[in-house]
Amino acid sequence: MVNKVDELVFLGSGGGRHHIRTQFRATGGIIYKFNDIQSHIDPGPGATVRVNQFNEDPVKTELFIVTHGHVDHYSDLSAIIESSREILHDRNYIYYKKGTLITTSEVLQYISEYHLNMLEEIVKFKAGDSFNYKNVNIFGTKTVHSPKNEGFGVRFNLKDYSIAFSSDTRVYEGFSEEFSGADILVLNLLRPDSITCKRHLCTDEVIPYLNKIDPPLSGLIITHFGTYMDSVKSTKNYVPSQVKKLQENTNIKNIIAAEDGLKLKITELLK
Repeated sequence: MVNKVDELVFLGSGGGRHHIRTQFRATGGIIYKFNDIQSHIDPGPGATVRVNQFNEDPVKTELFIVTHGHVDHYSDLSAIIESSREILHDRNYIYYKKGTLITTSEVLQYISEYHLNMLEEIVKFKAGDSFNYKNVNIFGTKTVHSPKNEGFGVRFNLKDYSIAFSSDTRVYEGFSEEFSGADILVLNLLRPDSITCKRHLCTDEVIPYLNKIDPPLSGLIITHFGTYMDSVKSTKNYVPSQVKKLQENTNIKNIIAAEDGLKLKITELLK
């Protein structure tokens, strides 16, 4: 039976440099709560601010995941690591170890030794890797994003369901198979309709791949919207129309667009 408290909390629904600058849509990443574990995925600019704004407890976070070395995914990692503990050290200045970080070798170069030394475990990760965290299998899914930055998506295979986070990627040969067997997909969908991007997804190109996921997804959440989708520069908010297009052109039961501060129970997505 799915844990009733398993939950997604979107500390931002924006991505890319324009949202980093304007915070028109926040860029704080995602809190994923599962099996009484709190994880923080891709804590970008403003993550610590949004954690407090949306009434979440940073001290409960014990698993930190950064999928690649772009600033909208890792900038607040050190602050999130430090804010995950109320006490840093004992009277002898021996630091308390807490938490596990899963990320690429590149990202580790951007984080100070001071903060890395606060962690219990550091897992260098890439697409195709698998890691067992407290009896939950965490698998790295393939991404085709930046030729200069190694990255991965992440899939959590729990006893009663599987949830995947695509991270930033283009579609590629085998995209559908990568997510087959998942019940829920959190999809970074930067652009609307057929406005393509060399490094990200747009709606029209991903629809055929979503329909080939077998068995069909129970839930799809789109997020990480860019300038063309909804921003101070876009002509309108295209997000609602993309939800409607996905509902009309895919076989997915539940399709939801992330908003800043959105909280979703996993049980609601599996209906």
